[in-house]
Amino acid sequence: MQIRYCLLLLAALLQPAGGAAQSVLNVRAEARGNLVYISYDLKGSLPGQLFRVAVFSSHNNMQEPLQHVRGDVGEGVSAGNRQIEWGAAKELSRFSGELTFKVQAVLTFSPFALKTPREAGTVYRRGRTYQFQWAGGLADEQLKLELYRDSLPNVVITRTLNTGKYAWEIPVDVQPGENYRLKVSSLGDPGNYRFSPFFTIRRKIPTAFKLVPLGVAAAGGVLLIPRRAPGGPGEEQELPGAQGPPK
Repeated sequence: MQIRYCLLLLAALLQPAGGAAQSVLNVRAEARGNLVYISYDLKGSLPGQLFRVAVFSSHNNMQEPLQHVRGDVGEGVSAGNRQIEWGAAKELSRFSGELTFKVQAVLTFSPFALKTPREAGTVYRRGRTYQFQWAGGLADEQLKLELYRDSLPNVVITRTLNTGKYAWEIPVDVQPGENYRLKVSSLGDPGNYRFSPFFTIRRKIPTAFKLVPLGVAAAGGVLLIPRRAPGGPGEEQELPGAQGPPK
């Protein structure tokens, strides 16, 4: 039976993750025979985010999502200009009146991304605390922060909720050297991770500060003579944010 309806529109905000700004905008509907085409703009806060999309109708007071749908609906929908095709005649055997639609999108995957970029080669000191920042992941998701040297894990720094930041005091027993980097990863989805740029860890007190004997004039005494090693900046800096595409 041919159904008659007047199409009205209602856009719903996404359920956010981690305070990120995303939304469903510009919901449009067009009837073509027994089919209804619902178009919408899906906007995320980071490239690579994926959403679970459902569309609701006023014919059942928005209680259950529409079933006879295909297109940009269900799991794995990315941001952009999207469209859903609804088989209205299959779902509504008899209907006459107005219809209002609601499109809902829930963030299901958000890759980690660099929030405060730092150049590779930065120097950090053992025993000092630095702020490690990232963006991405899901709200209330459990994360793991690790210290890597080259491609090998060195130490698990912490397991923490996804707050977007962590103040890390570099342990004094970490071996000084180059090619260190931090890794942030999801405990629930280990394939979602990012690495920071490489950096160098050095002693809190540079080895260039030598203890030199005083000689005959001061028997048994020592004199602290500062000599800065070349190319060894000691300025405190924030830790790099996470970066690098998920593997």
